[in-house]
Amino acid sequence: MSDMIEYTIKRLFTGIFVIFAVTALLFAIMQLMPGDAIQLIANPRVSPERIEELREAWGLNKPAYVQYFYWLSHVLKGDLGTSISTGQQVSVLIKARFPYTMLLTGLSLILQYIIAVPLGLITASNKNTRADGIMVVLTIILWSMPPFWLGILLMLVFGIWLKVLPISGYSGLSSLILPLMTMTLPSLASVFRLARSEVLEVLREKYVLTAYAKGLNRKRVLTFHVLRNALIPVTVMFFLSLPWLIGGSVIVESVFAWPGMGGLLWKAISNQDYPVVQGIIFIIAILTVISNILGDILSAFLDPRIRLEIKGDNL
Repeated sequence: MSDMIEYTIKRLFTGIFVIFAVTALLFAIMQLMPGDAIQLIANPRVSPERIEELREAWGLNKPAYVQYFYWLSHVLKGDLGTSISTGQQVSVLIKARFPYTMLLTGLSLILQYIIAVPLGLITASNKNTRADGIMVVLTIILWSMPPFWLGILLMLVFGIWLKVLPISGYSGLSSLILPLMTMTLPSLASVFRLARSEVLEVLREKYVLTAYAKGLNRKRVLTFHVLRNALIPVTVMFFLSLPWLIGGSVIVESVFAWPGMGGLLWKAISNQDYPVVQGIIFIIAILTVISNILGDILSAFLDPRIRLEIKGDNL
């Protein structure tokens, strides 16, 4: 247990470094973007002198590294800054939209795994059957669909032709169905392919053949021997998927005008609203680090070989 605690602490310190490295890199990229945030939000009739005054008031006339460390010093105090476009606190903007993003991405993530993992187990254990072939072809099609194209297609079918579901904004749980389908279906296909390939690989292991030779029934072998070992990479992917889903929700939320962080991030990038962009990426980076650590810890509990490797590294 002490080895796992030491390993977790090391990963935590590495994660903190990664968080600030990501935000520094993003800040540099934002600085290299053409245009000026003040020019974008100012009235065209505002005088150049007034523009300079606004730039100075926001600290945008200072060198990039000074701006970054100014932002960093405030973040360490719990202040994510103020939006250049709206003048609101970034934390307030994120707090208002975060629940919508987590509702969408959280449900999508849960649906992906409770559907894809059992399907992957069933089809892999019945390899080369008609059902297996249909599922493989269907998941390839879903996996190759761009989310914006799938979203528009679902809007046309269910929102415009059938008129059974709303196509934009949030007006109740019915508004969640189309964006949820758009986020879930391609990712579900990816999880299914991973689960199926892992199950097929485990089925070829000698201990599975030994389990059958001992007379264990098929259901017990698949559940307690095959699925447990096949779940190790799937588990890691589960924890790594959450931050990527939040980042990937930018497209889906923009298509459906969903009031989440993805739409806020897209608007902030378009307006070069540095504080908002930095704040959202900072949150995503934290979620990524936490997800990585949780995934590694759970993988170690599932796989004794990983625990032995961790113990060996700490010797």
